[in-house]
Amino acid sequence: MRLFLITHAHTQIQPAQAATQWTLSAIGQAQAERLATLPLWHTVDQIVLSSEPKTRLTVEAVLAQHNLPVRVDARFDELQRPGWIEDYATQVQRAFAEPTQAAGEGEPAATALARFQAGIADLCDQCAGRTLALVGHGLTLSLYRAHLLGQMHVHFGDWQQLSFAAIALVDPVAPQLLQQLLQDFRPVASQIARTG
Repeated sequence: MRLFLITHAHTQIQPAQAATQWTLSAIGQAQAERLATLPLWHTVDQIVLSSEPKTRLTVEAVLAQHNLPVRVDARFDELQRPGWIEDYATQVQRAFAEPTQAAGEGEPAATALARFQAGIADLCDQCAGRTLALVGHGLTLSLYRAHLLGQMHVHFGDWQQLSFAAIALVDPVAPQLLQQLLQDFRPVASQIARTG
């Protein structure tokens, strides 16, 4: 099985609204349109999305051009947290540094990684021999990437440099973890780092 991991496109920050409901910014819309032009969609058998609308918005242009089935799975949602967090970067650093502990009122990173891995395991069982594109989120994809690289936790700088609308390619059934990351995350357009 081949699995394209894609970070959702850039979002419009709306402090009065839960981050799970944010929509794409103008930059994010342009990224989504660029994403739809990539040739990889001719090889993809199915798109997998988290339950958060921003992942669906990221592939709307793709779905307008390609008749691909879509699966929605909340196990690929972002690391769960309460509403607006004023010092978000500090909370992210804490979550990564102490993955078994909740950072503030958020979900522990280890819990988020475990549910993400369970979702991946089910995809491997149900979609053997197929090529999938999974559109997800910066924190949970950073956790999964660190796992594939054999790291005990995510380096904060790695998350900061993970662009919106970036693509990695993995083989989640390769026998060795370090063989599973076939291509690290690369932005589809210009690099947009996370300021946290």
